[in-house]
Amino acid sequence: MLAPHIKKNVDKLWNRFWTAGITNPLVAVEQITYMLFLKRLEVIDDERVRKGRKSIYDGKVSVGKQEVTAEQCRWSYIKQDKTPQHLIDVVFPWLRDLEKHIARAASPPNGIEAIGSRMSDAYFQLDPNKGAILQEAIKLIDELFERVDTVGDASDIMGDTFEYLLSEIATAGKNGQFRTPRHIIRCMVELVDPQPGEKIIDPAAGTGGFLFSSLSYLLSKRTDPEQLRIEWDGTPHRVYGDQLTPEEDEAIHKGDYLVGFDNDRTMVRIGWMNMILHGIENPEIHQRDSLGKRNENDPLQSESFDVVLANPPFTGTVDSADLEPSIFPKAGKTGKKAKQVITNKSELLFVWLMLDLLRVGGRCAVIVPEGVLFGNTAAHVKLRCELLTEHLVEGIISLPAGLFQPYAGVKTSIIVFQKETRREDKGSWKQGDAPRTEIVWFYEVSQEAFTLDAKRNERRGEDNDLWDMLAKYKTRHTPEVDELDYYQPQYRTERWRLVDKHTLSVFSKNPQVTSEKDQVRSIAELFAGLPADPEAAYSKILKEQQPVLNEMALTVMSRFAHEAALKAKTKKLKKHRVKLAQDAMKRAASSFRSLCEQHKGLFDKEEKVALKLYQKAYRQALTAAEKKYYGSIVVGQPVHFKEFSKEKLTEPLENAARAFAQLDGYNVVLRSLEVFRHEEALKEAKHWTAPVRVYAVHEDWMSEDGKLKGSHDENGEVRPEYLTSIQLYDNKEKLIENLLDPDCIEARNWNLSAGQYKPFNFDAIKSDKSVAEMIRELQEQEKKIIDGLGKLLAMVEEG
Repeated sequence: MLAPHIKKNVDKLWNRFWTAGITNPLVAVEQITYMLFLKRLEVIDDERVRKGRKSIYDGKVSVGKQEVTAEQCRWSYIKQDKTPQHLIDVVFPWLRDLEKHIARAASPPNGIEAIGSRMSDAYFQLDPNKGAILQEAIKLIDELFERVDTVGDASDIMGDTFEYLLSEIATAGKNGQFRTPRHIIRCMVELVDPQPGEKIIDPAAGTGGFLFSSLSYLLSKRTDPEQLRIEWDGTPHRVYGDQLTPEEDEAIHKGDYLVGFDNDRTMVRIGWMNMILHGIENPEIHQRDSLGKRNENDPLQSESFDVVLANPPFTGTVDSADLEPSIFPKAGKTGKKAKQVITNKSELLFVWLMLDLLRVGGRCAVIVPEGVLFGNTAAHVKLRCELLTEHLVEGIISLPAGLFQPYAGVKTSIIVFQKETRREDKGSWKQGDAPRTEIVWFYEVSQEAFTLDAKRNERRGEDNDLWDMLAKYKTRHTPEVDELDYYQPQYRTERWRLVDKHTLSVFSKNPQVTSEKDQVRSIAELFAGLPADPEAAYSKILKEQQPVLNEMALTVMSRFAHEAALKAKTKKLKKHRVKLAQDAMKRAASSFRSLCEQHKGLFDKEEKVALKLYQKAYRQALTAAEKKYYGSIVVGQPVHFKEFSKEKLTEPLENAARAFAQLDGYNVVLRSLEVFRHEEALKEAKHWTAPVRVYAVHEDWMSEDGKLKGSHDENGEVRPEYLTSIQLYDNKEKLIENLLDPDCIEARNWNLSAGQYKPFNFDAIKSDKSVAEMIRELQEQEKKIIDGLGKLLAMVEEG
């Protein structure tokens, strides 16, 4: 997670652009992203030059009738000339022609060559009169990312900041586009389990969330588990990919295996820059209507990808004339319908597109609105039939309705499937053939990482069905797994901090700290013997340093108490001695406090966590000393003066302050890499299965020779002879009644809605009555309804 002070500064950055008149959140993100990108671009160019390539800043930029050097487009120059006019007149015209500058540099490809077309309509939209706001924004960005060109965890801060910035978008896009929650994306990536070397695509890429999460997943699976850290919501950290082969590492970071398309040019530009900020050299994110017609050299080719991940736009319709005709079913077999696509609903068309893009054996996880699973139109039924009969539907994960709050309360599910039939064999399944999918696994998510209301508050460390779902998905083919078991990770809190310049200066003599420059580490990793848990670490420091502070407070305040005690002997009235004690303790406290505050510079100025704990400790020491000396002065007892000099107190006080300064940082809630079975079992199952095709039992069936009776044998298996004697569908392709078990998926019009097959659990019913009593009550209610309908029918017939 980002440090709180970084989030605070990003929020400040956002608010500055908002107050400057850029009230569209997407435009605000784009404008801030330009600034981040310009800073990062100079770092990329420096890397080019170090490799012997020509700088992209060589050359001139036309400004009216004059020309200026492109060096003025460097971030290092921009932060000196912080005027909107400079960005408008010099920097952005240069940025729009970036492709030309790269061509002029004649460099081999390294990752920024492909952005020219994406940046060709980049414009700076801040009002030229808002120079003060721009200056503040540049200063904030420069301070936030002062170490962006270093190697280590600090270089990830820019990418993480961008993700946080995207999460602040609070309005929906067009045509049903919503930002997919990142923890849901991570779950979907884990469901399909991409491997290095597999080509991954998101045909509705948006800001690149699925692609970035796939990259993180690939790296995390090739990272030493001892180094890997996972946050409570699944956010991975320290995904170094240290166990990747050189070939895998090169392929992943070049971006060749991470491909995205989106129809929205702004989203493409933001998504592309998102990947750049996360370390991908040449992100393959392009503007294109993924459903549209293709040409011979089109980058979107059939059966070219191993993994498809997407949350495509739904509740929208598309122009059928613009669709690629070769990949979508037709509305009919003859006449005009033979030339028409079966539907123009985007949520259905995208699933067909994904089937087309996958190679045989390729996997897909896609979010769909619930209607896709139970809709009764010809297109809905045909899609589900094709998925189940020609391919392998691995699972349906039903998501709660509040998942996309505050954007919409739409109910959605994840479909996970594997492609089994080649494109040229599409439609070869006959109604008498067995479906390729035999059983469908369902899981119903009822609680996840955030609350399901409009506020979407974090549920850190609480039960999260997504962890249980992932664990059970991996064992879905293992029948001995108890359906009432519930699996969750263990959670722990750690205090983290960035080893920045301030940390290095304060702990310059600590080799554990100096060896971790620009890394984010827990305090346990930086300071020997200190627990990572913030409460345990504080208790340890307090136990060690409170006695030191107590003794120093007694020493400093003894001089004031000693002098006051001598004077108190001459005062007969108690009120005079009280006044002496109060004045002495006030001066003593001020002196001790002043000595302690001299070491405030050891503490982090941003997070200000440890300073408060240090101040609390020395105030406690001060209070204890005051209590001891005050009473002695008032009763006239002598107080021993402890000789000391401020110089001698400086070192032990500084050491105590430095010990407390170890506690600076921010808290992170982490989860274990493994999940564990809860001691308390579930009251009802969250997952179940349903068979696709089950033949109904017909005990009166008899073979032609009369030797076999009954459709099923003594083991309950359907007889092959019975199957050859029946026809499931009539000439109009309608299922003949009573041949299939009414509870199987095929008999229910290929319905894939999880609730259709959820087992009824009598134990979950909260009632004082027995099941038998409830059934009798229902029978009585049924009789009353039938009697009432009979009376109503009689009245109608008489009238």
